[in-house]
Amino acid sequence: MTRFLRIATASLLSVTLLVVGAASDGASAQAAVPYSVTVAPVSETVAVGETAIFRVKVQGQTANLPSFNFDVEGGTLEAVASIDPTAANVAEGAVFVTRSNEGTARLTVRLSSEVLATGQARFANMGTVSVNVSLNAGPDAAARTWRYEVLSSSGAVVASLVANTSGDAPEMMVSSNPLPYGFYTVRQVLGGDTAAACTASSFYRVAAPVSGATTIELAASRAVVNFTIAPCPSLPTDLRVLIPVDPIAPVPGVVADAVGAPGDAPISEVRGARDANPNFPLPPSVGDSPQMSEEHTRTLTGLLMTTAFVTAAVAGAAWTVTRLTSRKKR
Repeated sequence: MTRFLRIATASLLSVTLLVVGAASDGASAQAAVPYSVTVAPVSETVAVGETAIFRVKVQGQTANLPSFNFDVEGGTLEAVASIDPTAANVAEGAVFVTRSNEGTARLTVRLSSEVLATGQARFANMGTVSVNVSLNAGPDAAARTWRYEVLSSSGAVVASLVANTSGDAPEMMVSSNPLPYGFYTVRQVLGGDTAAACTASSFYRVAAPVSGATTIELAASRAVVNFTIAPCPSLPTDLRVLIPVDPIAPVPGVVADAVGAPGDAPISEVRGARDANPNFPLPPSVGDSPQMSEEHTRTLTGLLMTTAFVTAAVAGAAWTVTRLTSRKKR
């Protein structure tokens, strides 16, 4: 009897544990978070001492959101902007993090002890790459746009710059956005009429640097590269490209059009048609009417004189009739 009771008690305890475990699993499933959370930095690299902004996005059931916890590792939590609805089933907010030296700051979004999302930003010493452009073309030089690219050590274009020069403003400096310290290549974007050296189709040449590109090290708040542009001594023999900014990547065999896109050949000049005269210049023809001949001129002059004579005769006759009528009445 005692053995039976022990077996029954053990069986009952096992069943109870199974029921409790199943109920707990059901409760956990019902308590699953009804939304998803993502966090990402606005910029993956931030200057040391500046503020990294993390965008927090919640998708799903956003009507009644709980209070999230934000933990920062490797940085300082400066502020948290409230997470507010921005669209149907979408809410967004922002978290601001700083760091005083180089390294990585990691942001973790939690609900109680559950980790919902993580994101990180790298803090680095940064500066700007500046291009100083000088045009040696005299005070009468036309306004012109020059384009430059800044490439990282891996060859990726990290900045595109545009400078404008003219005869009365022959020099201009343009700067990139902040870039991490390191080595960069700065090159001029050459077009159909600008080359590293004068050719049959170039108006301008890059006098310095000679190859039209140079490599520099950015190790301070600013690194300056000087570019000097000079006109070629003679006009090019090929005048197909006459646009201010040439296409960056023209289609082979296709001439750029008047607005700078590959397409039809541009209109190089517009002029009227006129008859040549060795003695004196003639006005241009208007419309499709032929030039009036001398005979036509004499005929028209005769018609005008006849019309004037007839008009004067009719006026005189009318005056005479009026005078005679008035005398008879007397």
